[in-house]
Amino acid sequence: MYKIKLSKDAKPYALSLPRRVPIPLLGKVKEELQRMVTLGVIAPIDEPTEWCAGIVVVLKPNGTIRICVDLTHLNDYVCRERLILPAVDETLAKLSGATLFSKLDATAGFWQVPLHPESVPLTTFITPFGRYCFHRLPFGISSAPEHFQKRLSQMLTGLEGTVCHADDILVFGTSREQHDHRLSKVLERLQQEGLTLNKDKCEFAVDRVKFLGHIVSAQGLEPDPSKIKAITDMPTPTDIAGVRRYLGMVNYVGKFSPRIAELSQPIRELLKADSDWAWGSMQQRAFEELRRELSSPTILAQYSPNRATKVAADASSFGLGGVLSQKQLSGEWRPVAFISRSMTEAECRYAQIEKEALALTWACERFQSYLIGMDFLIQTDHKPLISLLGSRALDDLPPRILRFRLRLLRFTYKIEHVPGKNLITADALSRAPIRAPLLPEEKQLEKDVGAYVNQVVEHLPASEGRLAQIRTAQDTDSVCNRLKNLVQNGWPDQRKALTPELQLYWQYRQDLLLADGLLMKGDRLVIPVSMQVEMLNKVHEGHQGITKCIARAQQSIWWPGLSKQIKQKVGNCAICAKEAHNFPEPLMTTQLPDRPWQRVGADLFQWNSAMYLVVVDYFSRYIEVANLTSTTSAFVMEKLKAIFSRHGVAKVLVTDGGPQFVSAEFADFARVRLPTCD
Repeated sequence: MYKIKLSKDAKPYALSLPRRVPIPLLGKVKEELQRMVTLGVIAPIDEPTEWCAGIVVVLKPNGTIRICVDLTHLNDYVCRERLILPAVDETLAKLSGATLFSKLDATAGFWQVPLHPESVPLTTFITPFGRYCFHRLPFGISSAPEHFQKRLSQMLTGLEGTVCHADDILVFGTSREQHDHRLSKVLERLQQEGLTLNKDKCEFAVDRVKFLGHIVSAQGLEPDPSKIKAITDMPTPTDIAGVRRYLGMVNYVGKFSPRIAELSQPIRELLKADSDWAWGSMQQRAFEELRRELSSPTILAQYSPNRATKVAADASSFGLGGVLSQKQLSGEWRPVAFISRSMTEAECRYAQIEKEALALTWACERFQSYLIGMDFLIQTDHKPLISLLGSRALDDLPPRILRFRLRLLRFTYKIEHVPGKNLITADALSRAPIRAPLLPEEKQLEKDVGAYVNQVVEHLPASEGRLAQIRTAQDTDSVCNRLKNLVQNGWPDQRKALTPELQLYWQYRQDLLLADGLLMKGDRLVIPVSMQVEMLNKVHEGHQGITKCIARAQQSIWWPGLSKQIKQKVGNCAICAKEAHNFPEPLMTTQLPDRPWQRVGADLFQWNSAMYLVVVDYFSRYIEVANLTSTTSAFVMEKLKAIFSRHGVAKVLVTDGGPQFVSAEFADFARVRLPTCD
């Protein structure tokens, strides 16, 4: 029994007069109402009700009518169960290996579900013959399909070889004996549950069956011939609206042919915002070729979780394409599904290697219902992706590639390189992608990748002004300009095809990318020649030695030979050479104090030609820094007094024995102020 639940803000809606019904149909309407009363689906109602809907009469091809109750206003307030109906592809994937099928159809399925007495008045509707209300679940309620699907699924729980979708039940088996056994169990269960079947619509023990818009057989999946005929019989489009209607129907068979996207490309060009309507010879030729292609669509193999599986994907400059294939018992690889889509404006600006990684990530995520939980093979014609999406350490990946790799971590795969000539199908799909709105998960992928790359740029140790300066310098540098073009459109197959200055970047090509107009190597800015001397001086500032200077550079900047130039600069620096012989004392462990400000350390340091005093609490690691206009003991003591006045006098003060801390003046200060001074 089903009870309709309404939201608290529900506002009743009631018609006081019936909608007009064509006079020739009045007799049939009266007969249909009486039939529904006899079946116990509806009953006349005389008492007042807050809700009352109108009806719409639909004439069927066989001359009978269907009475549709317009429950639109009621549906605005119905609380949905939000049961997610299984995806068609997921349902069809369960039919792997089946050779015999029986399709069962529930007679007026919704009408077999009793309606709760409290919900009956809500379904009141008015006709020329009076008011009626439903005692069975009406077809017009928005929550009806999901409730019936839930009820049907519960009925079939525990029964093998069955799938249900809406009011259709499919029973299947790999042999006659298995099929008949499963069918017997299903019929027995339905009888126990009191579900009535429509024998005229049921099919028993057939080797081909129409289910969910497909023809299912032991050979695989085919598109419904009636849908193919509807497409091939369509007239030539005469306007943009006609093109959209035509392509919308063509998209239905997109997964059955790797050539649909390619053949329909001239027609899709008419949908571009800057395109004028002009149905020319190219469009007409494409229209006729599509008709021929659709007359014999590919039979897709049935998916099986026990067969070797591979995903091939490719990216052109504006589209993505992918193919899911499985190895059959004969040893032949057959396609299970084809996919393609156009790239967004943001994706079109990716480096070519990033587009290839996007294609593989997108294909795996689109096919995830087939792939998660199994080992499979990824094929790509872009050799650098073998390491980038395979064995390379995560902390050594460019930002976008890292994001794609992280999204692939939930899959268990091996990746191999295949020459482009052997990846024809995926390549063709990517070069003629289907233009359709992105799915929610595809939007999320683009959003995640964009957000991560933006975060990398925002956290570079450079101001907006500095980044703008570097961007301008890159734009005016001929090498950087050519690099940007190579990154976005792809590199040649061989290093020798590049000019000498670009050959320096060949071995790093898989790490170069564009982010917010900046040329980067991973998360480091590529510095043009005009700024390299300046950046080298910045890195060397502070005379910290080779190791620390290189580490500092690795945080934000890069160009070929940077580390070598740093070594040369430090090696030729007199100050660095002098400091290199002052070997530091080995570090010593110190016992952690019991409380804050019990033991503190003090030292002097120089930064940007200014001197500072730093005081560190050993317990909390809290730091105080004071600027020193003089480095005498007297001035240092004044700064220490100010710090101690804020935090209290330390029990122990640790210094390095510098001249400021070993003078007689400081010794007197320590005896008066400090219990211990090391």
